[in-house]
Amino acid sequence: MRTILLLLMVLGWGVFVEAQGVKGSGGETPRVETPRRHGERGLDEALPRPRGDGYVGSEACRTCHGKEHESWYRTYHRTMTAPARGEVVKGLFDGTRVQVSGLEYRVYREGDRYMVEMPDPDAMMYIVQGGRKVPLDRVKRVRLPVVMTTGSHHYQTYWVESPRHPGLMQTVPLVYLISEKRWIPREAAFMRGPEDREPLVTQWNHHCIRCHSTGGNPGLNEATGQLETQVGELGISCEACHGPGEAHGRRMRDRPKRVDGGQGQNQTQEKSGGSGSGLGIVNPSALGSKKSTEVCGQCHGVYVIRESYGMAYAKNGPLFHPGEELLKTRFYPQPPRAGATAAERADYQRNQAFFRELWWPDGTILAGGREYTGLLASGCYSRGEMSCLSCHSMHSSDPNDQLKPGMDGPSACVKCHTEPKYTSRITEHTRHAVGSEGSNCLNCHMPYTAYALFKAIRSHQIGSPSYESSVRHGVPNACNLCHLDKSLDWAGRELAKRRGVAEPSESSKDGDVSAFLVWILRGDAAQRAVVAWHAGWEPALKASGSGWQAPFLARLLDDPYPVVRHIAGERIRSVKGYGGFETDFLATADVRKLDVERALARWPRATVDRVGPSVLLLPDGKVMEDRVRELLGRRDNRSVTIKE
Repeated sequence: MRTILLLLMVLGWGVFVEAQGVKGSGGETPRVETPRRHGERGLDEALPRPRGDGYVGSEACRTCHGKEHESWYRTYHRTMTAPARGEVVKGLFDGTRVQVSGLEYRVYREGDRYMVEMPDPDAMMYIVQGGRKVPLDRVKRVRLPVVMTTGSHHYQTYWVESPRHPGLMQTVPLVYLISEKRWIPREAAFMRGPEDREPLVTQWNHHCIRCHSTGGNPGLNEATGQLETQVGELGISCEACHGPGEAHGRRMRDRPKRVDGGQGQNQTQEKSGGSGSGLGIVNPSALGSKKSTEVCGQCHGVYVIRESYGMAYAKNGPLFHPGEELLKTRFYPQPPRAGATAAERADYQRNQAFFRELWWPDGTILAGGREYTGLLASGCYSRGEMSCLSCHSMHSSDPNDQLKPGMDGPSACVKCHTEPKYTSRITEHTRHAVGSEGSNCLNCHMPYTAYALFKAIRSHQIGSPSYESSVRHGVPNACNLCHLDKSLDWAGRELAKRRGVAEPSESSKDGDVSAFLVWILRGDAAQRAVVAWHAGWEPALKASGSGWQAPFLARLLDDPYPVVRHIAGERIRSVKGYGGFETDFLATADVRKLDVERALARWPRATVDRVGPSVLLLPDGKVMEDRVRELLGRRDNRSVTIKE
């Protein structure tokens, strides 16, 4: 699919670059063009066209389902992609200039339009993804209106229309951090190897459209090679979960009203088995655990479209509607586990880069947003009746996590696990006090070991803490993510004692140094990001103190990865004595080194709440620098990219 799109850009290559080399900042001022067509096409003309095919849009649902529409409207699903107008646009288009890979981007307003002055996005796409060997600083500059936005919760990205291919949406490689009111290069918002210096550019039509729209159809015209993209609706709306609504609306309009003035919806659903099929619509809550979870899994999972269906998707869009067979047209790969076939293991070896960007080495899901993939490997789902709807709700929840009331603690689990040791005699199972964070089932069985959007998030691959996975594969375990001051071997001994088994024969080889410090100092970038986030997690601070982490977080202010630096900066400001400490995760290397020195100089040794070899602090609070340098010298510097 990418090859097809890149071929669209071959003709007219000469217009992409200046006759004379120019610099994106400094040197000769580049010529800037405003493609005439963009001055003539309004926003509505540039947006993907409505597709029909049974899709009617959320406004049609609102007529009869006002409360449901209102609750959905508050969610961040609605603004997953949206037209760039009004309050939807979170970024400050105030003339700010942002450097991306040495090139300058300027965001500004022109009347009611949001504009970007930028290197020609068609040329950038062809160079970065097509492998054209042309210096980036020779690309012509253009002024383009922003057509669409993506995201509205943590940060937001923006899309412009291709200057040469109407309807083809190219990314503006910037991200606006909403809480910080700041523009940053898109490449700095994601976990990617430091050696990967090219701008993050992509096309909305063939990739993002799958999960950032409802009923998105790339609309490949084989005759012309162009995309004639259509959507049921931008964003994730009613029909993404309930299916196209035209037939439902027609049946309800044509149906005789009951004597009492109602439409008899509940009676009809009961007669049709509760799925809503008798009404020409799907009700996910009545589909059963597997089918309802597949509705979420159409987006929240790692999947590959089956080869025989690839062209069908390119031309016609969705291959799945709620209630249908999800695995008919796609498959969800998993790393090989015990009992895997030779073919599965061979496939894993051939595609290690793919698996490394999405899973921890032990096969636990790493990338955020892949909850369905995690559930597929969880016994609660595969052998039980757990579903996404067991804990989450679109219409009766806080938009932040969309958890049903009470589903952030043991109540989420004891609905099924009703044995006394999980309910009335819970300490027999948890070995922690009733009501403590250690007796919250989620903290042990769904720890924050997935990564996305500058933070750790709960794993939906439900399992138990594993010392072995930590030792052999470096996967952080729930015990050490709460008890930050304890060593990995301590966790191994504690788990063995509580499970009534022999202590593990293998050792972590790091003695009694806390696992938190081992992962912070010598871990890879994924470990550093996930573990550093826990330095501000309230349950961990209650269990292991909240002051001693600062001199070690300080080292991460000059980490090779911007996302790690951002997390460390946030967390160090939460340590006593560091309130208001200013640091810029995108500063130059020289400035970052000064930030590290300032942070270390501010270390309030007098108030340290932990000392000793496990936390690498002497009795007077001084850092055991020799041991720190030794661990840093063994840092795992492999390149880490996470496809969040």
